[in-house]
Amino acid sequence: MIRDIEVRPAGAKGLGVFARRTFQPGEFIFRRRHGRVVSNRDIPSLSEDERRHLCELDFETSAVLLPPGCYLNHSCEPNAMRSGVKVFAWRPIAAGDEVTIDYRLNAFDDGDRWPCACGSTSCPGEVEGSFFALPLARQREYLRYAPSFIRREWRRRRAQTAS
Repeated sequence: MIRDIEVRPAGAKGLGVFARRTFQPGEFIFRRRHGRVVSNRDIPSLSEDERRHLCELDFETSAVLLPPGCYLNHSCEPNAMRSGVKVFAWRPIAAGDEVTIDYRLNAFDDGDRWPCACGSTSCPGEVEGSFFALPLARQREYLRYAPSFIRREWRRRRAQTAS
């Protein structure tokens, strides 16, 4: 049972994950769970709710996330990070704060864009759903937490630009 977080309304974003206690940077928060794994070509056959709660596993497959992890909302200035299925504090999180991650950590160039309601000072109001659309400095900051398929692609692209 997860006792340190709770799912509750997060305004225009729908439901969100909120800290029930303070977390320090690097501190483990909870483990996200995956439901079924699907081929990306089968995504159109998923329900609207399942499509809203997807996580890319590689360039060909995605997983439907289960609660509470499926309610982690995006922020352009997240206070949490995920590495694999583990979610940990990226910045200090106070009790009552919404726990947010940057969805672009494991997203690739599919041209997907969405309006952003994170409200952070650096929010452009719209998010391009791609790790590679992030500024290079942010890519470098996130890289060690990105899934292996994103890290491999990052190295391939950096080698291409170097030659």
